[in-house]
Amino acid sequence: MVELAVAGGAGLRAESVELERSGPSYTIETLEILARRHPRSDFALVVGLDAFRDLHTWHRHQAIPAACDLVVTSRPPDAVHPGPDALERATPAIAVRKAFWYDPGIGRFRHQSGRRLDFLPVTALDISASAIRAAVAAGRSIRFLTPDAVVSHIASRGLYRGPHSARRE
Repeated sequence: MVELAVAGGAGLRAESVELERSGPSYTIETLEILARRHPRSDFALVVGLDAFRDLHTWHRHQAIPAACDLVVTSRPPDAVHPGPDALERATPAIAVRKAFWYDPGIGRFRHQSGRRLDFLPVTALDISASAIRAAVAAGRSIRFLTPDAVVSHIASRGLYRGPHSARRE
C-alpha cells in the first residue's frame, strides 16, 4: 500500500528496510541502512510534532539529527510555527534543543552536523491509520483520506472488514 500511496510522488519512494529485518525496528538503524543503500541520496525524516516532542526517548536519539534532515509537521490538535522560537515551543527536552541553533540567514535550525531542522505547518487533518481502518470496518468512505489507489486496494482485498478489523493487516 505504501508503494501505491507514493506512486508518482516526486522525490518519494517506498523502501522495504523494516520489512526485511526481524526484531524491534529503530529509526536510527533504518536511516543507517538507507544511507548505505543510497549513499548519494539526501534524506529527510518527516515526523509529527507529537513524535518530535518524544524524540529524546527514541533509541540512539542523539544520532538521528546527524543522519538526516528533520521536518516537523503540525499534528492535530497542535500546530507548528516556523521561526526562531519554534524549537523552544516544540519540545521540552533541553538535550534536543541544545543540539540545534537557529540560522537567520536561511531561516531554519541547524544541527551541529550541518543537517537542518524545519518546522512545516500543514493543513490540520485529524486522520490516522487506525481511524482509516475503523472507518472501513464501519463501512464509511475513506475517499480523500488516502490516495485512490490505496482505497481501491483495500476495497478489492476486503481489508479491515472482518471480526479482527482493528488489527493491522
